[in-house]
Amino acid sequence: MSAMVQECRSCRSLLFPARLFCPVCGEDSFSTVAAEHGTVEQTTTLSGGTVLATLGLNGGLRVIARLTGSESKPGQSVPLTNDPNAGSGVNAYIPIDSNLNEDQP
Repeated sequence: MSAMVQECRSCRSLLFPARLFCPVCGEDSFSTVAAEHGTVEQTTTLSGGTVLATLGLNGGLRVIARLTGSESKPGQSVPLTNDPNAGSGVNAYIPIDSNLNEDQP
């Protein structure tokens, strides 16, 4: 399982959500890369029971994702997915459009 995020082709910064221009270097050329895991930094539970988490990814990117499955704790590594119906266990769901402004060859 993995989630797709944007990577600037110029400075290699990871970006989420998708951008039209890189906020680090200003370039507008991107590719998509798979982010496999994120580390739980903090969680919050909404009134309906939905659990949201701030996750740190390799490369310094932070995302907010919906956690599914069993309870997770800060410091725990969780698999990332763009599929809201991912398998059992703890998963971090990141909703994303299939078009990430990726340059076409």
